[in-house]
Amino acid sequence: MEEKMRITDAMLAGRVVDSINDSKSRLGDLQNILSTGKKINKPSDDPLNISSAFNLRKELQEINQYLRNGETATSWIDVTTSTLTQVSEVLNSARTIALRESNATATFESRSASAQEVRNLKRQLLNLANTSFNGKYIFSGTKTLTRPFTDDGVYQGDEGEIKIQIEDRQTITVNAPGDKIFQGEEDIFSVLSDLEEALNNGDTGAISSQIGKLDSCLNQIHRWEGEFGGRGKRVEIFKSRLKDQEVGLTKLLSAIEDADVTKTITDLQHAGAAYQAALYAGREILRYTLIDFWR
Repeated sequence: MEEKMRITDAMLAGRVVDSINDSKSRLGDLQNILSTGKKINKPSDDPLNISSAFNLRKELQEINQYLRNGETATSWIDVTTSTLTQVSEVLNSARTIALRESNATATFESRSASAQEVRNLKRQLLNLANTSFNGKYIFSGTKTLTRPFTDDGVYQGDEGEIKIQIEDRQTITVNAPGDKIFQGEEDIFSVLSDLEEALNNGDTGAISSQIGKLDSCLNQIHRWEGEFGGRGKRVEIFKSRLKDQEVGLTKLLSAIEDADVTKTITDLQHAGAAYQAALYAGREILRYTLIDFWR
């Protein structure tokens, strides 16, 4: 009979220890939730929702990558658009010179000075055609480390397109080969060279004929400005949609993972009280058990 009492006491002591450990574990879990702000810190915390949280986080990572790609695309397109705007300004300056010097009253001296202006504009145009962004030439096709145009206006790039993925199965072309832009229907370098030559020769008819060609050059550049403007708007639409998706997915992930801080603090207080109560009860039970054992 006495042996049975000793086994019962041992079982009771074990239960007391288990109760204390459970209370301590619950207290530790709540402290961890409060410190991280997350109610899921390990798979065992919520086996059903941990998979959903993983998938949401994966989707958010993909969206963030697409948004970074979108920013890269925007930067590339913005640089190209800005460069084309400057090209238009160069051509407008050349057209103004041609209009001024096509007048029969223009003098040899003024045309010589204007020829020098056009030579400078041609040099400026060449620099614009060889624009680089982040160490890459924007008008070389896919040969981005190769200078697009020689000093003589010979194209050295290729016809390749640079595509950036901005969404699942969606890409945007962020470049255009320089020969298509600067040597399309009109070879802009040749038009400026011909204007310079006509000014040096004082050839009024030749100067006048370049005005129409400069208008064609301007239309050529304006078409590309419109093309890249459209591409830029398309990227912005995709970025806006991705940001909306990011907000929605972040809210879903927060609903699954984020802890209710106020509730957690209350639960922590209750768990702390329960732990202290378990310790006190354990001490009392074990004390009386030992007294009974030694009687």
